[in-house]
Amino acid sequence: MTKALEITSEFDYERSLRNENSSSNPIIVIPGILGSKLVDKDYSHSVWGDFGKNFAHPNAEENLRKVALPMQLHKKLHQLKSTTQSDGSMRFVTGSIAGLQIQINAYAGLMEAMGIGSGQMGGTLNKLEDYIEDSRFEANAFEFAYDWRRSIDENAIELGKFIQQVTRFIRMYRGDHNPVKFDIVAHSMGGLIARYFLRYGEQLLPDDGSLPLSNWAGSAQIERVVIIGTPNGGSLFALERLVVGLPSNPVTPGYDPVILGTMPAVYQLLPRLRHKTFSRSDTNECLANFLSVDFWQEMNWGLADKSKDNLLTKLLPGLETPQKRRETALDHLEKCLKATRIVQMALDTPSQTPEHLKMFLFVGDSVATPLLATAKKGDQKLTIVKKGAGDGTVPRASVLLDERVGSSEQSGKVKSPLKWENVIFLSNNHLGLTKDPICIKNILYILLERG
Repeated sequence: MTKALEITSEFDYERSLRNENSSSNPIIVIPGILGSKLVDKDYSHSVWGDFGKNFAHPNAEENLRKVALPMQLHKKLHQLKSTTQSDGSMRFVTGSIAGLQIQINAYAGLMEAMGIGSGQMGGTLNKLEDYIEDSRFEANAFEFAYDWRRSIDENAIELGKFIQQVTRFIRMYRGDHNPVKFDIVAHSMGGLIARYFLRYGEQLLPDDGSLPLSNWAGSAQIERVVIIGTPNGGSLFALERLVVGLPSNPVTPGYDPVILGTMPAVYQLLPRLRHKTFSRSDTNECLANFLSVDFWQEMNWGLADKSKDNLLTKLLPGLETPQKRRETALDHLEKCLKATRIVQMALDTPSQTPEHLKMFLFVGDSVATPLLATAKKGDQKLTIVKKGAGDGTVPRASVLLDERVGSSEQSGKVKSPLKWENVIFLSNNHLGLTKDPICIKNILYILLERG
């Protein structure tokens, strides 16, 4: 009888990452959209992520205003103040089914693998004091939790502040003032936040519609960036959520498209118009511009849906007339679409990456993923007409930002404004990429072994 070959690892990458004497850079892990917990300002209720007994269920009117971002005329997006804040990454989705408490792994595996132990506190700005007090902590891995509802440029600014505070903490921990360099591991929308920060630093989108200054200011302390399943070219999943909302499941409640329509980040995940991934089945291409307020009004979708005044009344209790509420909703929609147009141009415009910065891309390409969708006026859902390679949520071509999509040029090599040190393809779904053993081992090799 032949003895089975036993395969063991000769080098424990995870243990090395947690070794305080390791020469590797500290790691910052950035989850994707929906991947950070949201709580009340006073931490009394969970708004997203923990769906147990202290969850602020959106059936209650006041809770709807906690999960939706506020809308206000004559206020810029970054000036809109919410009573909700982030509270660490969503390592597990917690809730109950038929009275039984359940816990579903979300980002726990990735956090653990990168050296962020399950006993450590979240890496939000107001939690760094807890890192200091936690004797189990070693200053080599941090999670950047953020309010995933807000615009990418706002979260890039928060990432910059986070890096500054973590730098001070690491210097205090080490007892010196030596330069601190970081590596970033980012999933999904987290990759867009990382890319914006690297290139534009802590710049808000300009008010005049122009692009921010491409100075690569955010890259000064960053050496390696690993981006996983990021919708660099957008995803039809975002358009679908803005049309039909977020469906309920046994653990999480459903959310109306009007609620999601208050969130600028959801629009910023929309596909590029030039890639022609959406078409009107009842008219010509020029009337399929989903980055125009006129389109949303004609389709009667999202914040432009005339039948949703009852919901707008709950979100805008200070406005007494349907006309005022609709004016405010359409104004907010225009602000979100304008920000999306600028963010997309800012992220897509070619630029030479600084020589010291090495960027790596992980792509899912073996799950059927919506590539083309259509709808006509009066439809309340999208019709998917073509699926292809991707991770079930983001097409392979979107992660690569392949400009052959939607053009007559379908052959030859990938044509993209983005340049990567290496691209690795995986067979898993969107969130599953972060749990894939092959993905984890390759990330650890990149961070620990590559110079």
